[in-house]
Amino acid sequence: MKKKVIVSERIDESGIALLKQSDKVELIYFEDPAPDDVYNSVFKEACAVMVRSKKISREMIKDAANLEIIAKHGVGVDKIDVDAATDAGIPVTITPEANSDSVADLAMTMMLALSRNLFKADADLKGGRFTRREHYTGSELGGKTVGIIGLGRIGGRVARRCALGFGMTILAYDPFISTDHAARFDAKRVADLESLLKESDYITIHTPLTDLTRDMIGEKQLRMMKPDAFIINTARGGIINEKDLYRVLSEKGIRGAGLDVFVKEPPLPDENVLLSLDNIIVSSHLGSVARESTIKMATQAAEEILRVMEGKKPKHPINLNV
Repeated sequence: MKKKVIVSERIDESGIALLKQSDKVELIYFEDPAPDDVYNSVFKEACAVMVRSKKISREMIKDAANLEIIAKHGVGVDKIDVDAATDAGIPVTITPEANSDSVADLAMTMMLALSRNLFKADADLKGGRFTRREHYTGSELGGKTVGIIGLGRIGGRVARRCALGFGMTILAYDPFISTDHAARFDAKRVADLESLLKESDYITIHTPLTDLTRDMIGEKQLRMMKPDAFIINTARGGIINEKDLYRVLSEKGIRGAGLDVFVKEPPLPDENVLLSLDNIIVSSHLGSVARESTIKMATQAAEEILRVMEGKKPKHPINLNV
């Protein structure tokens, strides 16, 4: 008897092809996001689900009597009730290496674009407002200090790019790493966030959204930064308090910011005042949207589902006690 497998949103066809090859799978594929009532209805009958941005609540898990695995297409599980899945004995898997390079690349792209006023120069030239080149004078990355909050898979890749590519000094704040771990990335581990904020020319965030990191960066922390420093978030919306960031940026308390993630996505100009500022560059959760990473996320998430369908253990569960 085939088992129902839901893919909740569009993924690369390589992942769909893998699932279709299995004679154990009855695939339900929502190429376009399904209305919640439709999605919840089929979820109740699913044995497996691959999820990108759809929410999976405790109630949904409780009602899904046949559910054997929740496979995250990516690494962020803040929209999945992992505790509920654990209580129900359901593994929640991630694709840990799939998008690390693409997110690290975007963080570096934002760092460079902010440093050289690239987006302002682009907009002014296209809009006929370009005046003198000196008006767009930027900064070099070489010799500067970058503070990395969260030195995991992505943060480590950013550290290597900054150290080897640009000769930057690397500071790392992460309560879950050792000094030796930081040294492997040419980084100096700092014991407290305040030191990193005060000493860095660039701050880049690479930590999950949890109760510990929500609003980790508010007005108090932003005011600790150097007036000519930049802050970049390609991790999760909600780690930086958006109202506080708007206040500090609008007062030129720091030089600028780059955001790929927001509390509400996508952000809309009439709802999010950050989009009105000229010292911020923004994108809409594009960190993992590179050709290579989308293939890896789709295939690795599909492989986890197939392992469980075949009675094997998944490779990358985050609730290890299941």
